Amino acid sequence: MFKNLFKRASDASDEAKVVTIYAPVDGDIVPIDAVEDPVFAQRMVGDGLAIRPTSDTIVAPVAGTLTQLFPTGHAAGITTPEGLEVLIHIGIDTVELKGEGFTKLLEQGSQVEVGTPIVKLDLARLKDTAKSLVTPVIVTNMQKVECLTTASEARVQASNSWVLKVVLKTSR
Repeated sequence: MFKNLFKRASDASDEAKVVTIYAPVDGDIVPIDAVEDPVFAQRMVGDGLAIRPTSDTIVAPVAGTLTQLFPTGHAAGITTPEGLEVLIHIGIDTVELKGEGFTKLLEQGSQVEVGTPIVKLDLARLKDTAKSLVTPVIVTNMQKVECLTTASEARVQASNSWVLKVVLKTSR
């Protein structure tokens, strides 16, 4: 089924459109249902996966507009030109850190390309203070999604490894 959707998407631009979401940080993939927070694990916010970071910079996983950048720096949302909304939530319950360990590198409203640095992490500090650094990467507007495929690799590299392929619903 997935092969046919991807083939259809690449063969006809007026058919389904595929958006590729890349890793926003180096690390190890964690299935979304294994995330320690039930809001993410039960897909209440949307669907996707998570990454256990091994590097200290969160980069844009898609091109688009940085439509949300929380004042604490713990989460960012990007809207692609196709209208897909991608949330990067750095760690679990990290809003409670009130921005400690996060340095915002951009302002909300900035245009980003894949790989544009968004937030710098103080990994040593966060490892000591955060409940978890597992970072969900979520598509929040699933009503636009026909099909979502997750990468099968265990380890990913920021802006080089794709983590999600999203086939958008066609407008009929």
